[in-house]
Amino acid sequence: MNRSEFMTRLRELLTDINEAEREEALSYYEEYFDDAGEENEASVISSLGSPEKVAATIKAGLNDNVEDGEFSETGYTNSYYDTKDELATREKRGFFKQRGLGTGGWIIILILCIFALPILGPLLIGIASAVFGILIAIAAVFFAVLIAGVAMIVAAVAMVAAAIGSFVAAPVVGIALMGAALLVGGLGIIVTVFGAWIVTKIVPPVFRGVINLIRKPFTRKGV
Repeated sequence: MNRSEFMTRLRELLTDINEAEREEALSYYEEYFDDAGEENEASVISSLGSPEKVAATIKAGLNDNVEDGEFSETGYTNSYYDTKDELATREKRGFFKQRGLGTGGWIIILILCIFALPILGPLLIGIASAVFGILIAIAAVFFAVLIAGVAMIVAAVAMVAAAIGSFVAAPVVGIALMGAALLVGGLGIIVTVFGAWIVTKIVPPVFRGVINLIRKPFTRKGV
């Protein structure tokens, strides 16, 4: 497409606008081609785009019905909308700036934290102490179960020794003691194994989970 074809097509596309505005637009683009020179005709057409695009831009600018407009290589523009857009951008930036806390906001938050510390500090310490107290009590119960199992095994060994000593003087008593020793020893082994499993497999993960839960609010993400 050359200059003549471009302008002819642009004139056809602008037949539905006011004659004075159409002639003003066509005159502008004719002068634009003249200023660029015949040797730059192809580059001018490339920079402007298609006649349809230029016509659509001109009509969009004229439809705004705002004075102080002018034609340019990018279509029809006006200083009113340029100024309005600039002011809107500034107001938007100011709005976001106002939404920030700023130095004063952080100072107020710091003062509130200082005043709340005498109340929140003991409260948080009390809650943490209660949680740890409950965990220690549960752990103590599990350790007590383990110790009870070991004590039952020790008692069973003592009963076996007593049963062996009683076989000569009182065989019936010896047999009874031996049976009781086996029963107590078996229960002791079961209780000891169960207590050891709880102490080694359950208690440490529970403590680690609670500690991590308490530390989580005070730990930054990614640290």
